[in-house]
Amino acid sequence: MNLNAEFSTDKLTINSSTIKIIKDQNEILFDGNVFIKSRDFVINADKATLNNVNKIISVNGAPSRINSVYEDNIFKGSADKIVFSEANEFQLIGNAQMNYENIDISSNEITFSLKDGKITTSN
Repeated sequence: MNLNAEFSTDKLTINSSTIKIIKDQNEILFDGNVFIKSRDFVINADKATLNNVNKIISVNGAPSRINSVYEDNIFKGSADKIVFSEANEFQLIGNAQMNYENIDISSNEITFSLKDGKITTSN
């Protein structure tokens, strides 16, 4: 059986095989073939969690991948886990790799701001 579920807000769309709403934790869980699209980026992952309280999306995969959709702000990255907040900041965690302005970066953790292009790493 082929299932597909979709969740949309004014800022992004999330597609996955299944969606589970956990009201008491104010979370939405996405499982299987997760695809997240916003006006700035696309993410492919195995699983994702949207926390409706702090508006943070956390995705997991082997690996999870993120790519920009703008020609003037081209970046791409991958990691075991990617965390994205409404402040337009990404954290790539675990086996993190990123390419930004033709510079390759590898670290255990990479933080990237879409607003100003600032990158920080930590091992």
